[in-house]
Amino acid sequence: SLQIYPFADVVGSAIGFTVFSALLSSWALTFAIGGEQLFGHVWDELVMYNVADRYGLSGWI
Repeated sequence: SLQIYPFADVVGSAIGFTVFSALLSSWALTFAIGGEQLFGHVWDELVMYNVADRYGLSGWI
């Protein structure tokens, strides 16, 4: 099929990669800075290990 914008898929991939990189970087930066300093006591509720521990999913560790 004839594409009017042949580079549209490349631009879309670049935008998607940029958004993914920004999300991944912000997630990593949250842990590098220290989530408890940023979020306070709510951080304990957000950490996945604590969520798993609350529901009894961490017994195998």
